[in-house]
Amino acid sequence: MGSHATPTAAYWAFFDRFNAKDPNGWAGAMSYPHVRVSAASPRASGAQPGARTASGVYPSAADYAAMAADAGWQRFEVTGWVRTQGITPRVVHSSTDKVHLAGGWTRHRADDSEIVTNRVLYVMTRTDEGWGIQARFGVDGFSKGAERGAESEAALAALARLMQTLEPGDVDHWLTCFHYPLTLVGAPGEVNTMHDADEMRAAYGDWAGQALPISYTAGVIAAGVSGVTLAQSITRGDDSFRQAFLVADRDGEWKILAVSAVR
Repeated sequence: MGSHATPTAAYWAFFDRFNAKDPNGWAGAMSYPHVRVSAASPRASGAQPGARTASGVYPSAADYAAMAADAGWQRFEVTGWVRTQGITPRVVHSSTDKVHLAGGWTRHRADDSEIVTNRVLYVMTRTDEGWGIQARFGVDGFSKGAERGAESEAALAALARLMQTLEPGDVDHWLTCFHYPLTLVGAPGEVNTMHDADEMRAAYGDWAGQALPISYTAGVIAAGVSGVTLAQSITRGDDSFRQAFLVADRDGEWKILAVSAVR
């Protein structure tokens, strides 16, 4: 369980323990249940050895450490990997017990040449033990210096469609704005997976069915080939909050794949 004094301490511990090949220490950087969501489609997951460190939901530190120990670091070492360098993170949204950090990393060979780089939205949460990483939204397919204007516009348009269906309470069309399974990260310790539209309707249909005025601002955090992270500040009726989204391209359709809210 995450037990770090600050969100950034947990962030840097993630890389420190990963580079040390320490399964238990790496697991200790997280809050649980922990989830990593990848913008890259499942079909592409094996295209690049070691392209992602984890995927799916891990209920406990023991589960995460077991995954890390079983998978091992050889999958990274076969690419020439010797260390991963995190970038300096930026706070996107914050509250007393939850923070969205825009971060990322580059994997290096022994000669310091770069193997692959990525940008990730880290959802940090604070429990009684301290801060840890509750969720990671991976852009994947990130390239330094690439404009990604078309991808950014497509992601912002997907968010606009979501808002346009939510404002009048049009639940049927609102449900089509998501890719499933959809990951929802709420208060510390709350990670929910909506496997299909029916499950989403049962959980949030009444909330989404309320016709309420919406005003919001949104911007791009990071953009890759098939995924974009967005930051939003929104007022819906009398309720104001902030959200981070992972928007992904699946078969030419840009839709929401993961959401985290900060209040």
